[in-house]
Amino acid sequence: RNRLDLSFLGVLYVNDAYGSAFHAAIQEAAADREEGDRIEEVKGYSFSYSEGVADDTSELELAIKQLKESRLRVFFGVFYSEHYDIIMNLAYEYGIVGPEYLWIMSDGLGATHFRDKKYDVGSPLAVATQGISILQAEGGLETPDGSTGTDRFIKAYFNQGDDAVNYTTCKRPASNSQNDKSVYYVAEQDFFRSKTLYPGVGATFAYDTAIGIGLAACQLFEEKGTEYFNGEELFNAFVNTEFDGATGRIQIDPTTTSRSAQSAFFVLYNSDGVLDETGEFISFNIETISHTTTTPGSISSDVMWVDLPGKSYHYADGSTIPPPTIPPGIGEDLHQISLGLRIAAGIMMGLIFIFSIGFMGWTYYHRTTHIVRASQPFFLYIICIGTFIMGSAIIPISIDDGIVSVEGCDIACMFSPWLVTYGFVIAFSALFSKTWRINQIFHHPQLRRVTVNIKDVIVPFLILLGLNTIVLICWTAISPLKWERVHTDARDDFGRPLDSTGRCTVENNKSLPFVVLLLIINMAVLLLANIQAYQARTITVEFSESKYIGIINASILQAGIIGGPLLVIAGSEPSAFVLTAVGGIFVICMSILLLIFIPKMKYLQEWKKKRFSSRSGSNVSGIKVLNNPRGDDYELRQLKFQIEASKVEKSETSRKMELLRQALASRGIEMDDLLETTEVTLLPNENESFQDNRV
Repeated sequence: RNRLDLSFLGVLYVNDAYGSAFHAAIQEAAADREEGDRIEEVKGYSFSYSEGVADDTSELELAIKQLKESRLRVFFGVFYSEHYDIIMNLAYEYGIVGPEYLWIMSDGLGATHFRDKKYDVGSPLAVATQGISILQAEGGLETPDGSTGTDRFIKAYFNQGDDAVNYTTCKRPASNSQNDKSVYYVAEQDFFRSKTLYPGVGATFAYDTAIGIGLAACQLFEEKGTEYFNGEELFNAFVNTEFDGATGRIQIDPTTTSRSAQSAFFVLYNSDGVLDETGEFISFNIETISHTTTTPGSISSDVMWVDLPGKSYHYADGSTIPPPTIPPGIGEDLHQISLGLRIAAGIMMGLIFIFSIGFMGWTYYHRTTHIVRASQPFFLYIICIGTFIMGSAIIPISIDDGIVSVEGCDIACMFSPWLVTYGFVIAFSALFSKTWRINQIFHHPQLRRVTVNIKDVIVPFLILLGLNTIVLICWTAISPLKWERVHTDARDDFGRPLDSTGRCTVENNKSLPFVVLLLIINMAVLLLANIQAYQARTITVEFSESKYIGIINASILQAGIIGGPLLVIAGSEPSAFVLTAVGGIFVICMSILLLIFIPKMKYLQEWKKKRFSSRSGSNVSGIKVLNNPRGDDYELRQLKFQIEASKVEKSETSRKMELLRQALASRGIEMDDLLETTEVTLLPNENESFQDNRV
């Protein structure tokens, strides 16, 4: 079983006492092993013994057909020599012999069946016989040093005179070649004079049987003190008899009342074809490949197989490599991440990277403009860095055992929460700090001079990052996420899994407290940020971008509320989980980037247009130079109209600014200080704009 890695076996047996008992023994032996070291299933198919089986093969053909339908590759045949040619011809017709199959026969066939036989090359019997095995119980092992019971038996036997040998021979039956039903067996006269390594089975077994009965009788005589006993008493005494005989250590299994398999001696024969000189015919050498040996002791001693030196087993294809014992499977659905999904995830990650780097470059390029200065470049850099890190979490999320090893998947499993958490904390701390400090300015009149500087971001950033880092370190050290492939109950006929999913798992829910802590920390801050955004809803965009920050906070909160349960539901389906996780990261990152930067870019563009409109000409030494040097009347009228409109707009703006100054003063806030500390202007380049209106 171990040599073939055999888990499934088909048995074709003759339905008589010998075949049925052999089949039952195989079933029992297969079940009487520890899990993982036993044949999982033995499928038996029988046919009735009949001397006319060659004339009516219907029952036998049905059994062969059932073997074919079982899709098994290894078969054990329990039948007699007269059945071999019929069975193997049928097996050839049904395509269950040859290189992809292995047949093992019981000793009902006998190794001598192939003696002096030749087959046409490529004939059904030639193909079927190549590489078969014969498992035969032998009468013991003869060794060169003469140390075994078999050696001593043979030596003592051949030291007898011819009269004793002839007398024993006539009592030993053999097969009847004349089909005389009055005598089922007739002895072969030279049976005991065979000089082969392994003598005939009957000689040593018959000797040990007679000695065992005699020892049992002697035991009864000693126990009872009389020569009289019945058959039941003799049988019970025989079962408890144990001795070293010609066939080895004789031990009787009290459960089966038969000789224990562990104490018997078995030989494995192997057939290997040899072509004759013409190359038209093939004969088969039946060679001993290995035999059993046992550890002396109880009947539970394990049977060990010993290979003979220089001998190799040759299978049906002529090689020494065993064929697969079961047919190829239809394949297991691993539910791995598809290439298309990886590409989609890569595209979303690439967009996050492009926008993060692009907006960071835009911030640097326009860092001197009043719009970027009012939002403070440092804040914008922090946001871009955070979204970049969060977007990079798509890489480990998109990894499974289809592209890396299990060890690599283990690293990716624990790396993704680090990247997501750190990216979120970095980007979100800037948004939170901005809203929080602006609320302090507008809702606390006693704060006359408040500067929103780098420190205002660093403090909440370090607090939030520190709490998340502590939780992540404990999580990674105590119960990190591990990659595991979980098989479903779907199995094929041979117990092979048909469906499985690979995912990051936790051990006994030990990671659950860390996940809950991360959610509590970040959701609490997110809720607080939404409250701050709600309080700052009336503050105009030019001062704090509170409108868009509020939308961002609401979007992140909504993504968490909807995406969290979806991730739990999609956890059993890797593709759905990856799509949900990657989609959530993409939505959060792009919401932050677009809602922060697009309004600024739009506002800057509008300011540039307004400035260009107000500077349609140039003012040199108080002289207005028009675009048309010839002084077109229409252009002059248009310019005068713009000047009058600008005067009206300036007057209205001045009135509104005065009202705002008075409102701020009532709260104890100086408008000049406010504009200076927040670096925010209500009307860009106001003085310059009106100065340019002069003609």
